[in-house]
Amino acid sequence: MKKKKKTMSNLTRDLWEEVLCRIPLTGLRKVRSTCRKWNTLSKNTFFAKKHLAKAAAKEELMMVVVMDFSVYLMGVNLSDKESSCIKRQSKLIGPEIEVRQVLHCDGLLLCVSRDDAKLVVWNPYCGKPLWIEQGINLGFWYALGYDKRSESHKVLRFRDRKDFTIYDLDNNNNNSDSWRVLDITASWRVNSYQSSVTLDGNAYWLATAAVSGDCCLVCFDFTRETFGPLLPLPFEHSPQDGDTVSLSVVGGGGGKKLAVLFQPWDTLKVEIWVTSKIEPDAVTWESEVFLKVSLKQVIHPQFQFTVTGGSFLIDEERKLAIVFDEEEDDLDIHPARNLAYVIGADGFFKKVDLGESAHEQEPPLACSYLPSLVQPC
Repeated sequence: MKKKKKTMSNLTRDLWEEVLCRIPLTGLRKVRSTCRKWNTLSKNTFFAKKHLAKAAAKEELMMVVVMDFSVYLMGVNLSDKESSCIKRQSKLIGPEIEVRQVLHCDGLLLCVSRDDAKLVVWNPYCGKPLWIEQGINLGFWYALGYDKRSESHKVLRFRDRKDFTIYDLDNNNNNSDSWRVLDITASWRVNSYQSSVTLDGNAYWLATAAVSGDCCLVCFDFTRETFGPLLPLPFEHSPQDGDTVSLSVVGGGGGKKLAVLFQPWDTLKVEIWVTSKIEPDAVTWESEVFLKVSLKQVIHPQFQFTVTGGSFLIDEERKLAIVFDEEEDDLDIHPARNLAYVIGADGFFKKVDLGESAHEQEPPLACSYLPSLVQPC
């Protein structure tokens, strides 16, 4: 008797689940369109949670990286630092929009277009984008966060120290009139080269006090819809000094700690500090620096991460940091390259080439990513 050929369509449900669980998160979007049964299964809450749990349990860290105005999902394996690798898994945003900035909160990504005219919020796992009308705008800073009281996600935008408006993603009305004006007067200014990071639903920036000129942290509380007081950094810094300073969330998108990278222009030593406790109104830093290394011997005696770069992530357990930057062209002998530097507290150093940079002076921007089932609306 001729054996019946096995196909995906006549496999048992258990085998379907096993096969689909091996597919990368963003690959499920293509799989759903090929088979009705797979589409139904992938949207099942129990399966989705199982799939997300498997992804989270992998050795790889997941991150979203903006390079050349495109958005990529990348995996980082640091289990063996000598063979550590960074793999580009997929391109998340299609050719319909060039992206200059991506912000992450609870598995949702807020993508800001290169010309500031478009905003899109979406979950790469679910694949359902929400386009937000901007109206006329120039020079906004943005943040994506979570209101614990109303259990809804919101987008904040403002420019300089004025024009603070907020958008509720759960209002199901994505026109430009949905932006609500907030009565906020700021005594500080966000550093022009900085993006926000979201921790526990609240957004943090590096900011400069208007009177003293000191560089501090400032937090927007999405539940109270207000800013907290200026919070101290573990070092002295003035934006006019030309130092490299940037923020990152520790432990993926669901982390509870904040890290700050500091590279002063005069010593060029890289320091990374981690919070021991942080809230919108208070911060405490670990008494000892997480990582402190000199890059003069391993890169160049005068090497400094670009002021607009220095985007980074850390592996707290392995005492490693990944810092992104752009290598400038050498008198037109070779084009600029997008790079990632793996740096260890013990002096370990490794340079990873991420490919040619099509746009000079636009270093890669990275944020940790933790997938979820959260819908943008």
